[in-house]
Amino acid sequence: MSTLIKINRSDVYPDIILDKENGVFEIRGISLPQDAREFYQPVLDFLTEYAQKPNKVTIFVFNMKYFNVSSAKMIMFVLYKLKEIYEKGNTVLVTWCYDDEDIKEAGQDFEHMIKIPFQFKEVFELEPA
Repeated sequence: MSTLIKINRSDVYPDIILDKENGVFEIRGISLPQDAREFYQPVLDFLTEYAQKPNKVTIFVFNMKYFNVSSAKMIMFVLYKLKEIYEKGNTVLVTWCYDDEDIKEAGQDFEHMIKIPFQFKEVFELEPA
C-alpha cells in the first residue's frame, strides 16, 4: 500500500496530503476540477486501502475555500470512507475549517448526513501550504 499521496494546489485543484505514516490527512484550497471523479479517485483508492489497516486515530482536515457541486459529491464519498473506518471501532475526527458561513453550513450538512464526529474551526484566511 502506498502510505503517501500528495497533490499540489493549483487554480482549480486543492492541496491534498494523505500521509498514513505521519497521520496527516488534509484537503485544502479550492476544488473546481472539470472531472471531479477522475481527480478524487486516487484519494478514494487510498482511503479504501487505508481502511483495511487504519491508524488508531484518523484526523482528517478539510480546509476548503470553495468547492463546486461535483467536488462536494466527491467530498461526500471521502467522508463515507471515513465513516467505514469509524464504524469499525476506530477513532475518526473530521476537522472542518471555514472562513465564511456557506462553507461552515456545508460542513454541518455533511456532518448531519454522515454522522461521524466533526470539529468546526473558524479560520480567517486559507492557511498556507
